[in-house]
Amino acid sequence: MENARFSADSPDSSGDCDWSQLHGDLLVQIFSNLEIPDLFSSGVVCRSWHLNYLEARRLRLCSPNQSPCLVYSSGDHDANTATLHNMSTNKLYHVTLSEPAFRTRYVMGSSHGWLITADERSILILVNPVTRAEIAMPPPETMNNVRLRYTEEGVLDGYDILYMDLISRDFYTDETEPYDVTLEEGRFYFYERIVLSCDPSSENCIVLRVHSPDNYLSYARVGDPEWTWINANKDCWRYQDILHNNSDGLFYGVRGMGEIDSINLNGPSAKVKPILKPIISYQAHSRFGCNWKKIEEHIRIKTTVQVILNSDSIISKAAIQITIAL
Repeated sequence: MENARFSADSPDSSGDCDWSQLHGDLLVQIFSNLEIPDLFSSGVVCRSWHLNYLEARRLRLCSPNQSPCLVYSSGDHDANTATLHNMSTNKLYHVTLSEPAFRTRYVMGSSHGWLITADERSILILVNPVTRAEIAMPPPETMNNVRLRYTEEGVLDGYDILYMDLISRDFYTDETEPYDVTLEEGRFYFYERIVLSCDPSSENCIVLRVHSPDNYLSYARVGDPEWTWINANKDCWRYQDILHNNSDGLFYGVRGMGEIDSINLNGPSAKVKPILKPIISYQAHSRFGCNWKKIEEHIRIKTTVQVILNSDSIISKAAIQITIAL
């Protein structure tokens, strides 16, 4: 191919270029790779850039590689407005979200550029504050151990949370009274830990949660009508933390004794496989001259687990810090 030739007296075309006339498809592509501050700034350059900026947001195009932002509801704006505080530039950006009002929601966490929120009825709503896309997950009453509670007048008043038995796959309905929580309180019992497998706007995003009672696991794919309880074996409880690994597409859960399980949700049913045995033996209570339940009242266990994965093996490291409360 012949190289392009430029004469010494060729005019500098950059000064004569009308940037407002850039093709819309090109602008949208460029906007999809910008960080949040640059994206917002580009939207106010001119009318054509603003229109393509809105189009990029409508198509939910946003770079996944973003600088961290602090997100909150500011008192000098209305309840539907989320304020994004860019920590590196100290600039504020305001985004108006749809109902329910952002100020009434509780932010349970964030993942892949999305906020994980729960509204006043404890429905989980995934929110992208840049594109303003929102995805509602199945309501609490579709959870295996949750029942709606009504007043004598038939008004929805809250939720009853039933205890579950992993051996019989049934509920303790006779011997144990269920938790009774208000509609708003439910979110603190239903979503103790939450992990997303990928960007919720992509296909087959899985939301895994740790929930009460006894730190069980349930999951749902975006678009599912209900939550699915994981009861693969009798040890699927007491999970203290969970994570997702992009390399192998598996979730990992850390349980109360330092155990680590791999959780495969890629098939029609959940598969749970232990990969690290308990670090603390149940026989440890003999050293203290009391039973394990008594020890739990006096011991706080902090577990920090780092899972390192490569193509050939899984290496798990766990550090346990035990503090005896005097």
